[in-house]
Amino acid sequence: MAGSENPGRLEACEVRRVKLGSHKRPAVVRVRSTEEAEEIVGLAQERGWKVIVGVEPDQIEDLSDLRKLMRTEVKPEVKPRLPPTISGNDYCPCRSGKKFKKCCGTATASPGA
Repeated sequence: MAGSENPGRLEACEVRRVKLGSHKRPAVVRVRSTEEAEEIVGLAQERGWKVIVGVEPDQIEDLSDLRKLMRTEVKPEVKPRLPPTISGNDYCPCRSGKKFKKCCGTATASPGA
């Protein structure tokens, strides 16, 4: 059993399912100054994200998790899709097994024809 070795640690496949910025998978950010850290903590609190911010002046900043959170927050507008058009040779959507032109399509045809 792979999970019994470290019961407190999440498996790699479990980590992917857990949402970034949640309690189980907080975003990890490294900055160089305390001011930047406070700004990031304030932003995370406003949006309900859980973050771990490390202040390390001699290391390179790592904001990749924060960028991922910002990217997932902005989602494009989804346009409503129209139902597919049905031609006479398609099967009828009423599930009778007949072609549309011989089933429900005859009701939509002009009565004078």
